[in-house]
Amino acid sequence: MTALAAKVLEVAAREIGVREVGRNRGERVETYLACVGLEPGNPWCAAFVSWVYLMASRELALPCPLHITGGALKLLRFADPSERSEEPDVGAIFVIDHGGGLGHVGIVEQVERDHLVTIEGNSDGGGSREGDGVYRRVRRRVDINRGYIVPRERQGPGAVPSSEIG
Repeated sequence: MTALAAKVLEVAAREIGVREVGRNRGERVETYLACVGLEPGNPWCAAFVSWVYLMASRELALPCPLHITGGALKLLRFADPSERSEEPDVGAIFVIDHGGGLGHVGIVEQVERDHLVTIEGNSDGGGSREGDGVYRRVRRRVDINRGYIVPRERQGPGAVPSSEIG
């Protein structure tokens, strides 16, 4: 496991238990949304993933490897083609397409034969894409219908200043 993947999991795990206050609102949720330039009240699974990667990159003083966005399917669309995969890896981002431009993303914490343990924002105990918090979940691998993004560490200048993260 890379240092970045380990730090991503550490940052994401610290957020488990965050809950919305209202619909797609609350102090932490609004922090995630703000890091991608979205107003309170928007869906926030991709904002959560973006925020986690920004924080992990900052803590390691590395450039963030993601195209930061609040759009779940945009994370895949803007990912470097060499970082897209059909196979999961620890620290990778899973992508589910629900059709009609709606998607859901989260972070892979463990890879098992038939399932994944994930950490995801804007989910719930049942795996909704419009849930109420940050949860650790178990997902069947066959349900991940768009694949994975496996961001790689980049060296050099470009770490995100803390003032830009919230």
